[in-house]
Amino acid sequence: MLSRSTRLLFSYLVREIDPNGFVGDYKELRHVGSRSTQDKVRQIVKKNSNALFCGHYHTGKLTLLKAIGEHFEKREKKRVAYVSGDSLRANRLDGYLLPHFIGLRISRDELPSQEQLEGTLERHARLVESTYNGCYPSLCTADVLILDALEKVAPVVLLSMDAVARRQRGVPSKPFGGLRVFAAADFWRLPVHPTSDTGGYAFQLAQWGEWFPVQQVLHHTHGQDPDLSVFTEKALYGTLTLDDMLQLEARSMANKREAQLLSASTTAMSRDRHGEEEEEGEEVEEMEERQAARPDSNSEDEPAGGAPSPLHALRNDNMISNVDSITKFTPRFPKQPTVRVMPTRYRALKQLETGNYLVNLLVQSSMPASFGLVDSLSVVPGNPVHLLLDGQAAFGVAAGAVGEVLNVKEHYLTVHFIEAQRTVDLPRMRVVSYHPDYPEVRYELQQFPVFPRQRLCPLSMVSYGHAYRVNVNGRRMADTNDLGNLLSRMRTFEDFTLRSTSDFAHLDGMVHEPTRIYYHQIEQKPLSDAPEQWCRNCKSFIAKEDFFDHWNACVHAVRWCSECSKTIPLEILDPHMEKHQIVMCMDCGQGVEWRQWEAHRLSCGPMMREVSADNEFLPLRTRQLALELGLDKRDLHTMRSFSRSMLPKSR
Repeated sequence: MLSRSTRLLFSYLVREIDPNGFVGDYKELRHVGSRSTQDKVRQIVKKNSNALFCGHYHTGKLTLLKAIGEHFEKREKKRVAYVSGDSLRANRLDGYLLPHFIGLRISRDELPSQEQLEGTLERHARLVESTYNGCYPSLCTADVLILDALEKVAPVVLLSMDAVARRQRGVPSKPFGGLRVFAAADFWRLPVHPTSDTGGYAFQLAQWGEWFPVQQVLHHTHGQDPDLSVFTEKALYGTLTLDDMLQLEARSMANKREAQLLSASTTAMSRDRHGEEEEEGEEVEEMEERQAARPDSNSEDEPAGGAPSPLHALRNDNMISNVDSITKFTPRFPKQPTVRVMPTRYRALKQLETGNYLVNLLVQSSMPASFGLVDSLSVVPGNPVHLLLDGQAAFGVAAGAVGEVLNVKEHYLTVHFIEAQRTVDLPRMRVVSYHPDYPEVRYELQQFPVFPRQRLCPLSMVSYGHAYRVNVNGRRMADTNDLGNLLSRMRTFEDFTLRSTSDFAHLDGMVHEPTRIYYHQIEQKPLSDAPEQWCRNCKSFIAKEDFFDHWNACVHAVRWCSECSKTIPLEILDPHMEKHQIVMCMDCGQGVEWRQWEAHRLSCGPMMREVSADNEFLPLRTRQLALELGLDKRDLHTMRSFSRSMLPKSR
């Protein structure tokens, strides 16, 4: 067991905003000291056990975690480690990213096995106590762990953290070795899609109940219209009825010009109005697609006759699909790239163990997205933008205000905000990050706090926030839980218009079933009033009173194979699914199922003609090599050993 550090409190990264630039509040934790928050904190601390808070966006999870951490720091003098799986939320907590806390590299590679992870975690814990001199928190030195964005943490990482903490802290009988853990998660934001697995999630681990004896689902959406909150809950849980969709669309369209133009809605579909209105809606849809295909089109463009086009007021605020946003509006060479100022002599620093960790910590914790800013920004005069961070103190413009770029200079953007009736010169937001123990090592980031409206898509709206005045289209949504996640970001019905809701809500898999079941299980509520519930894992009806027990056992035992239309035991699932894997034959260009490959390789004419020793059109030396390597018509699997470098070179 490692010796404990003598530090009373941990040192965290300091993030200073230059007052000469744009001063934006990216933390937005204004209610940490409120009476209602403190009452919740006292109730939770009295339970004397680990706790988990679940809920969608803006339900107060981060505020609650910050208040709990401050309670233990100030009143009980405990050493608190603030950690998050999301870079923006880590900065809002004034904490660390989880990979930095446990010593993992930030990469998109597959995670190693649990044994390798445990070795990495133990090595990092030793480095923190010895080489790093206890400057950073670790699993062994913290008394309380505030763990946020649990939906972005892989289950194997949590298992490794638990195993290492039990060993290193010397308390193997308690979860995390006796470390108090308060966590938060928005499992509606899991990176899933309609064909995602029904199992394998962190909240389905056998140790989950032992880790978090107290589990709560937060429902109240702060700062949102109560009627809209009801629709948000229904959209997340998949209980929107057709009447709900009609009412939601009608209230979002009320007293807006869009109501006369956007007629391809759930209303038109549900009332069987397949005549002129549907044709008109399709025409509007086609016009929008043509406008979206022209990213350089100016909002001032009008027809030759001088009359404005029907989409003149709409085309800049339309939500496009994620694919269109990535392929059309992600510039390779942005006009306003993020300015990064590296620490002085950072190359020399990275040659030392301590300096390498510190520089990586500063750079990876201070990306533009870590402060709610856009990395690759590309705007020109005439482009519509909205403000990402609140600027009321200096400019009198709130976050989310929509404006038009009038002028682009090197160090500022001139933007006219229409509703605020203000024309302001927006400077870059300048953030300097450093560790208090090493104040001379500083990393600076500079970027304009605006978002280009032509890039509005479900992914950007959920990632950046404050995207209001948007025409939300159900046909542009593709990811699971998109509808509920987008509605949770809106304040009132004035912030959006909604149509084609049923096109999205009625698709299979648009609500993540494991998360829905888990939230109902926490609150001990049945999924519905029906006497039997449908199990998506084994495709069978289960009695309502036995459903949760059946689900917990089912996801740990079997999976459904849609190709074979039967359940497969979990132990043989991987080799079974290998049979259905599609491989591409590089010679005939045909996709072949792996279980059919053996028959295909013996009958593929193009492959045999190309490499067989019997092919008289190949050079003699090539045919001799084919014979030496045994490449004949019957054994074509040895293609990999026959490379282009072995062929005769042309003169």
